[in-house]
Amino acid sequence: MKRLFLVLFLVIGFAVNGQAYPDRPISMIVPYNAGGSLDSMTRIVVEFMKQELDVPILINNRPGASGTIGAEAFLKAKDDGYTVLVFPTSSFITPVFQGRKAINTDEFKPVGGFIKSERILFGRTDAPYKTFQELISYARENPGKLKFGSGGSTDTAYVFKYILQKENLDINVTLFNGGAPAAAAIMGKHVDLIEGGNGSPGDVAAMAGKLIPLTILSDGKLSKYPDLKTPLDLGYEYASSVMFGFFLHASAPAEAAQALEKTLKKVLQNEKLLEKFAGRGVTPQFFTGDELQNSIEAGKKVAKLYEIIGE
Repeated sequence: MKRLFLVLFLVIGFAVNGQAYPDRPISMIVPYNAGGSLDSMTRIVVEFMKQELDVPILINNRPGASGTIGAEAFLKAKDDGYTVLVFPTSSFITPVFQGRKAINTDEFKPVGGFIKSERILFGRTDAPYKTFQELISYARENPGKLKFGSGGSTDTAYVFKYILQKENLDINVTLFNGGAPAAAAIMGKHVDLIEGGNGSPGDVAAMAGKLIPLTILSDGKLSKYPDLKTPLDLGYEYASSVMFGFFLHASAPAEAAQALEKTLKKVLQNEKLLEKFAGRGVTPQFFTGDELQNSIEAGKKVAKLYEIIGE
């Protein structure tokens, strides 16, 4: 009887202290290509989370349909807390821009975020324009000549398409599955412009002087590009809002969400992790599940652009 009591005490104690989770490997679904901004920054965070949780964390890239394929694969997985979706908040509304319903956020439990990814418009260094206003003037004088590639953020692409419509510009728009193929396209001179997140391959190329940042397409500022304005600053009505965060199934165990949230918050204060992000020109920050939800709500406003612009 004493032995049984001791075992029950230890089991209850582990559960209360959140030590029972995790006791086996965790799978993280990244719904974009390997090498893109979401994938590469997730891998940095996971490197340190593995040390804290003392279990393997496996990255499972499931690109396609602007994140929808990965989200669907996540929902089909068990809701035991051992499958995590790493998702941009903007991607919940991406299906709207494909003529479908937005992803039902009630099926997901926001755990915590680690990046607010400002989206940036980049141009080639050999372009005849060096600023956003010069781009507008050049595009107006050369209709149909320029090509733009989205770096995986469909809502941001629609913000850019909205700007084109407001300015009555003719620029070809192509949607890529992530930042890596978009960066490869502009470096290979297949497109003239791309949008990419802070820390994306396009951003890394810009910091190396290989691309020119022209403007921010989201709703925040970047200290490394102090002269860049947001669409709201420029008098436009819409701007994207993107946070990268971890999501569990809505029915996942509370102890799983608590353990992941606690671990994420801790590793984002690790000096070695901060140094790795600094090399990408990115400063990670912990965001609560409520803040992730607020970013999703902001994105719903941008979803209205589908009705305004159409396909």
